[in-house]
Amino acid sequence: MTAHLTEEEQLETLKRWWAENGKSTVIAVVLAVAGYLGWNSWQDSHQANAEQASATYQTLMEALVSEPGQELSEEQVANVTHLAGELKEKHKGNLYASQAAMFLAKLAVDKGDLDGAAAELQWVIDRDVDKAVTLLARARLARVKIAQQDYAAALALVKETRNPAFTATFAEIRGDILLQQGNTQEARAAYRLAMDNLVPGLEGRAQLLQIKLDDLQTSPVVVTQPSQADEALESENLDGAAGENS
Repeated sequence: MTAHLTEEEQLETLKRWWAENGKSTVIAVVLAVAGYLGWNSWQDSHQANAEQASATYQTLMEALVSEPGQELSEEQVANVTHLAGELKEKHKGNLYASQAAMFLAKLAVDKGDLDGAAAELQWVIDRDVDKAVTLLARARLARVKIAQQDYAAALALVKETRNPAFTATFAEIRGDILLQQGNTQEARAAYRLAMDNLVPGLEGRAQLLQIKLDDLQTSPVVVTQPSQADEALESENLDGAAGENS
């Protein structure tokens, strides 16, 4: 009898628990299942998107192939521009899109379209999908700004970086900017910093940097011709000194 009553009490307890918690339990289970299915769906969609971007980028690379020493044909340029634009539009958060924009920037520079090149490189910088690619875009945009004689903007792009792989590159560009501005002493220091921080893969820049340093050391000193007023003042100083010594 005691066992029977215990079973009834357990049943009543279960009924009360279900009345109080059954609905929320069902909801939790449903949400868990939905979340699991949604996560799997997102992963599948993300994977499919990445595969599509990779395929488009591969087609883009194939379109860039040309005979050694020959420029891309108009048809190739049009095809590359279309494929790169598709990557930027449909996969803007993907590294392939940023690399495509870098190709578009190069095509723009080749055409003399510096504004177009700057816009493409700024697009890469704004998205900052990959730190190394962003730093490379900054370096190239600084070069474009130099060509546009916007030296202040160029310098802002190549400030000191914590990435040692770009220390030399940024320093050399700063040297080029400072040289354009007539700051030869600071330019020499920047080139020296670049030389001292060359990393594997950039050793070929050493010879060019040395040439830049040598040119600064052998560059003629500009002597400003004194004005008549300066000559008169100097003459007065000399006469005064002579009078004191006599």
